[in-house]
Amino acid sequence: MRITFVCTGLEHLGVEALMAYVRLHGHEPVLVYEPRLFSTEAGPDSPLLAEVAEPTPEQTAAAVLETRPDVVAFSSFTVTHRWCLKVARAVKREAKVPVLFGGPHVTAVPEIAVRDPAVDAVVVGEGEEALRELLESVGRDGFERTDVANVVFKGDGAPIVNPPRPLIRDLDALPFGDKSGFYERCPALEREFLITARRGCPFHCAYCEYSWFGRRYPKERRVRRRSVTHLIRELALYKRRGRMRKVFFWDPVFTMDPSWMEEFAATYPNEIGLPFECYGHPDTITPRMAELLGAASCQLVRLGVETLVPETLARLGRRAGPDRVRRAVTLLRRNGVPCSVDHIVGFPGEGLSTQLEAARFYNEVRPDRILVHWMTYLPGTVAFDEARRSGVLDEREADRIARGEEERGFDEPRPFPGCTDPRELGDMERLVNLFDLLPVLPRGGVEGLLRTRAWRLLPRGRWFGQVISLMRVASGNVVIRERLRTLLLAVFGEISRAARPRFIVRRRRVPRS
Repeated sequence: MRITFVCTGLEHLGVEALMAYVRLHGHEPVLVYEPRLFSTEAGPDSPLLAEVAEPTPEQTAAAVLETRPDVVAFSSFTVTHRWCLKVARAVKREAKVPVLFGGPHVTAVPEIAVRDPAVDAVVVGEGEEALRELLESVGRDGFERTDVANVVFKGDGAPIVNPPRPLIRDLDALPFGDKSGFYERCPALEREFLITARRGCPFHCAYCEYSWFGRRYPKERRVRRRSVTHLIRELALYKRRGRMRKVFFWDPVFTMDPSWMEEFAATYPNEIGLPFECYGHPDTITPRMAELLGAASCQLVRLGVETLVPETLARLGRRAGPDRVRRAVTLLRRNGVPCSVDHIVGFPGEGLSTQLEAARFYNEVRPDRILVHWMTYLPGTVAFDEARRSGVLDEREADRIARGEEERGFDEPRPFPGCTDPRELGDMERLVNLFDLLPVLPRGGVEGLLRTRAWRLLPRGRWFGQVISLMRVASGNVVIRERLRTLLLAVFGEISRAARPRFIVRRRRVPRS
């Protein structure tokens, strides 16, 4: 059975896992991947370059049909769902082929997603076993079963909602992800090797997709991990290809489980030895964890700070705060580990004065980078439900987001609760640009900008942050430098191939576990 996967934006580790799994079970996965670096926040968004270099949904649908699929499968996030639907509708207009949707967006709202005429079924949550059963049930008229666990089907009058199946516990039993399609389509991606050591997250932050985990899986463990041996085997397999320059552990929180990290820190430098980046949480950076990260030669920890306001932290279900952030940064720096912080603007009750205080705090602790995102309400999350109840999102806006019509990503400026003056939104954009600039300015220079309010002379617009990022290509931090070089190579690759025939990955020899 040939299944054609369709996705856009960043490299999809979930799609890679599914492609490897269905291949292991005798099916033929095909990938149609459109990076769309100029319109998905995966790169430097530019309407002009998007118009010139990116295919239309109809062109992507034609590429899908060229693969002669038995099943077409889309993976969608909230900000890419609308594009996925446009492609799916174009496919359906030309062929009678079953269309599946999976991914974070439809997992949150499966009964809404399956109502679209172009969607025959929605896979909710982990997809390996559900997808295998679905492929085995395909007949002349589509899926011949409607009782597959983890799947929502169309029904007569109402969707058919099947119960969830148990999560996969032994991650070492799964094959390594099939990355060949992404690397063939966009070779620059292999420079920054994305991989996960775990599935799940120990935290339940209200704005995150993991906030619904306890409702759906009340008896399951929140985090499952691979063994260090299994992880290193996959890394070593790709390292031998000679194209990796850094590793990015994509786990929501990599800095947990000290016993696992002890083994990792003793193995990774000798077996792999490439600079790596990972996500962390201030609460998990203990003296021993910071020491192990230093011993493993970690070159950047991205700390999820998001906000420094105690009331907002309590509302979000987070325990971090200024003292814990300061301690985490100090411990990492003491062990030679650079750190970046993720920060969110636009939380209810947090206006300009709140962000000015945050700027003063970050100028004190001096992280190596500050990545600012605008608060984005994702369907299914606790924050989305609360915003709907409190009126931060009116019913029309909430329904629009749930249907996947929200294409503004995390980096797109937008009005925030309490912002009624366009000038205030403009000042917030300037403050966001100050956060971008802060790590490259001396502490006294930032203090002067804040004291004299000269930060208000900074320009608005995301282009300013992109210019600062380009300046970091010469940065002393190897993982920041390599990430930006990877992005630049990908951008140049997309521009150079814009006028050439489109490329579809059909069959590739891939590393096996």
